Amino acid sequence: MDGDRPIGDAVRTTLEGAVIVGLLVLIPAGLVPGGTWLWPRGLVFVGVYGAILAAGNIALAIWRPAHFRVRRQGVVAAREKKQPLIDAIGSAVTVTMAAAWLVLVPIDVFRTHLLPAPAAWVSLAGGVVLVIGAALTPVAVWENQFAAPNVQDQTGQGQRIVDTGVYSFVRHPIYLGNLLLFGGAALWLGSTAAFLGVSAFFVATIGRIAVEEKELRARLPEYDDYARRVRGRLIPFLL
Repeated sequence: MDGDRPIGDAVRTTLEGAVIVGLLVLIPAGLVPGGTWLWPRGLVFVGVYGAILAAGNIALAIWRPAHFRVRRQGVVAAREKKQPLIDAIGSAVTVTMAAAWLVLVPIDVFRTHLLPAPAAWVSLAGGVVLVIGAALTPVAVWENQFAAPNVQDQTGQGQRIVDTGVYSFVRHPIYLGNLLLFGGAALWLGSTAAFLGVSAFFVATIGRIAVEEKELRARLPEYDDYARRVRGRLIPFLL
């Protein structure tokens, strides 16, 4: 990252994420029979997601540049980072699943109608949940310099256990945020089938956590103590 242009780097990173999400959601909505190019809920979703992403990236790039640099990595790490092969494959599969899921949501909303649409109040609640989910990632990255998007060896960079902020409630707040984002977006956009489909991401997330915690326990002996103190991986005291 060019340290002299943090805002430019943040804007570029935001556009890379928000534009991809927007295209995956809005193009199918416009092309599918019965759909529309001006889908109000889809536009609100992309706008809100992009705004939260922009605010988080700009704040991180300016005040937490080291955290921002780590988070900008891809889901597949360089060979010297010692990323487990299962994590690299699983991450690539999960990203593909997420892209397909985003495409299928408008198809279900406008064409297939696999299940009855959620009630208006449920959809609105989903909008609130997606905002919370989207905000959890920048909040967690602000707290944790080692929150890379892949499982890798960061002991050479002084990796340590972070148990402050949201990490004092759950061990994997970013994964929780992703699940809330997907679940809330499905309800806000009006697809009950897509909401149920989030269960696939939940299963993938549990698998990813198992791989990640195995690596953390091997590299950071104090992780066992942290896991005893913070019982919840995704939900405080429960899961």
